[in-house]
Amino acid sequence: MMNHSRMRILVGTVALGLASAAFASPASVALSQAVTKGARIFNTDSFGSHEQSFNGRHTTCSSCHIDGGRIMGRLPNGKRIPSLTNAAAIFPRYSPKAHKVITLETQIRGCVRNGLLGHPPAYGSQTMADLVSYLGSLAHGQRIMIGGKPR
Repeated sequence: MMNHSRMRILVGTVALGLASAAFASPASVALSQAVTKGARIFNTDSFGSHEQSFNGRHTTCSSCHIDGGRIMGRLPNGKRIPSLTNAAAIFPRYSPKAHKVITLETQIRGCVRNGLLGHPPAYGSQTMADLVSYLGSLAHGQRIMIGGKPR
């Protein structure tokens, strides 16, 4: 059972959240929604792939990028991959594999096509904008290091 002081704090917190939402700019609301949608896509969308992940479900970005990309991940072959906490801060960067400079969007499309064996989101699509917004939220506060190394 919740005591009265905890209840007042909870009610006050909810009221503050509602008041803050009422005064939020359309831009901050739209960005917040894009980050939320991007997280959902990252964790649930197989992009049309019929591949099975380690646990027998369809593969998603989170099949390899553990904890929503917040910690070091692992490919199906066991190879460790960096977290995505600074991904948005290091692109564009040179890809030795492609022998050219690539953008974050190009990297996302490559992961979906080659890693998930799915249909990548189109450049400029809302799905791509949502995924980039989510990855940007993971890199919030990171120093911009174009061409830097993933962590």
